[in-house]
Amino acid sequence: MRTKIIALAVIIVMSAAVSYADSFGLISGTLTTAEATGFGNGYLGVFGAFGDNANSFFGTVSYGFSNYTDGRFKIGFSDPDGPGSNPKIFIASDLKYQFMNYNDKSHKQPLDMAFGGLLEYVNYDPYSIFQLGGYLLGSIPYRFSGGTRLIPYGRVNFRLERGSAYGHSDSNFEAGLNLGTKYEWSHDMNMYGELQIDGNTGLYLGMEFRAF
Repeated sequence: MRTKIIALAVIIVMSAAVSYADSFGLISGTLTTAEATGFGNGYLGVFGAFGDNANSFFGTVSYGFSNYTDGRFKIGFSDPDGPGSNPKIFIASDLKYQFMNYNDKSHKQPLDMAFGGLLEYVNYDPYSIFQLGGYLLGSIPYRFSGGTRLIPYGRVNFRLERGSAYGHSDSNFEAGLNLGTKYEWSHDMNMYGELQIDGNTGLYLGMEFRAF
């Protein structure tokens, strides 16, 4: 238990050390753990985000490409903070590979860990934001006597954030931190709560359902 706590604390401290607040920030969050979905498994999700730069409502499709690789596609509406603003469609996607498995038969892994890539695009007209980067994700599953699981997770991302407006653009390297919890309500339904510390610092809530 102590080893697991220390390992997760290291991830959180490293993430906090590189989290910046001078960027626009991601609007689609993390909303997944380091544990892979599993080959051939698919989930549909619905989420709401309440951030200091934008509020968003979106759906997700997740699919397991192998036992240790899965991906997500996200699409929805984002309403930027500001007078006279209107919700705009955004798209996002991420891919992850799990390289540490807490449930490995050797029982020597202190937690699940994965790395991956992400991209996100929104056009608020007259300005647009494009983000491309990578991340490190860690999580620890805790199983209750009834069989349900609670899975705290943390993700740190490093990315290129490119903003464009009126024919001009500016690109910067940014980083962000997400801390959340996944609760497996049943075998086919998961619930999420997540805090993002980024340019778009905010709260994410939602759920996903096993589709196939």
